[in-house]
Amino acid sequence: MRLTITMSGREQPVTLPLHYQQQLQGLLYHSLRNPRFSQFLHDEGFRKEKRSFKLFTFSRLFGPHQLDQKRKTIMFYDEFHWHVGTVLPELTQELGEYLLLSPNVQIGGQSVEVKRIDVEKRNIKSEEIEIEMLSPLTVYSTYETVDGRKKTQFFSPYDEVFSHLVELNFRNKYEAYYGVPPKERLFVEPIRVTEKHKVVTNFKGFYITGWLGYYRLRSSPSNLNFVYRVGIGGRNSQGFGMFRLLSER
Repeated sequence: MRLTITMSGREQPVTLPLHYQQQLQGLLYHSLRNPRFSQFLHDEGFRKEKRSFKLFTFSRLFGPHQLDQKRKTIMFYDEFHWHVGTVLPELTQELGEYLLLSPNVQIGGQSVEVKRIDVEKRNIKSEEIEIEMLSPLTVYSTYETVDGRKKTQFFSPYDEVFSHLVELNFRNKYEAYYGVPPKERLFVEPIRVTEKHKVVTNFKGFYITGWLGYYRLRSSPSNLNFVYRVGIGGRNSQGFGMFRLLSER
């Protein structure tokens, strides 16, 4: 299930840092009223060996805005939209109720008015889809150097290992949630991705390289519906890997 949340500043435009994913993630976690569910999702998640997956993703903010490169801020001076996707019904229910019923919703310490929430229950029926990223797709590998330091390498959509790592991430998320590995493979292919689609984001002091652009995915309809809800690639719960559907084949 997906939610599209339309918001605006209550009394003035909403100004956020250019890298505002942390503020959006904070709003999402703050909306969870069930303490047991909130603690599970924040501290544990769904596990596959040492990996933990939250199984939700969210987009960037979309709407009329103005950038201030000197101050490194972005100002939304009219209505703006935020998309959230997940396979967890409790998350969409609690987030939706909080945003609609709370008298004072805040993003980054600023009061916002929730204009409306639209619920989408799309069911993908084909085995091939074309997509556009709504938040950057990030693919990476972490390893230890000879001197014992951990290093993270990010990969371009045109790197040989890119598709393999996207599929491996999908398989781990799928098995963490369902308890069994998927039967069908997932294939990803960039169809219109250039250097201008490269995005470097700072999340809690850590720089993450991701890619927007257009891709083709192939797998079973059930697998495609799963990734449509939880996102592709890594760090979905930090605002990476959400996409919109352009076409089915």
